[in-house]
Amino acid sequence: MKQSHLRVLLASDENGFLDLNQVQQKLNLTMSSLRRYIRILERDGFVSRSEKGFVLTEKGMKLKKTVQALKEKRDAPAYYITDPSTGQPVPLSFRNYSHLYAILAYGLVDKSLIDKHIAQGYLSNWARDALGDEYLASLIQSGEVKNASDLLAYLKMVIQLSTAEK
Repeated sequence: MKQSHLRVLLASDENGFLDLNQVQQKLNLTMSSLRRYIRILERDGFVSRSEKGFVLTEKGMKLKKTVQALKEKRDAPAYYITDPSTGQPVPLSFRNYSHLYAILAYGLVDKSLIDKHIAQGYLSNWARDALGDEYLASLIQSGEVKNASDLLAYLKMVIQLSTAEK
């Protein structure tokens, strides 16, 4: 997702409603650009049409809440990586997505361990409960994020989006 699309999602009101005139003024976009972004968001399942205009879908609201939560600097409980087959801890933990991204990007842990944590739901529970990331939890549950490579791509996207909007 591009930053411009995320800006449109973040410009929705607390109920997820997008008033095109307000969004256009707030983001200083042309109406044609805004409509193009809305079409892309609609195609990707983040926005849907309603009688009153456009509204964020459940998927869109989850992503909006995720980005907002990542902007809040808070200490999440550490996530300790263990070998699921033995229960033995790996001498590595992380408290946020930037740490996890570095661990995956630099190969500091065997990706098969992360794959197991994803498959068994441990990582989605931590993301939802510790970071408030319902969006990642739903992507894991639906199978859209099924391994460490998918997770790395997701982390790269949300880190870029959350830091770009500060």
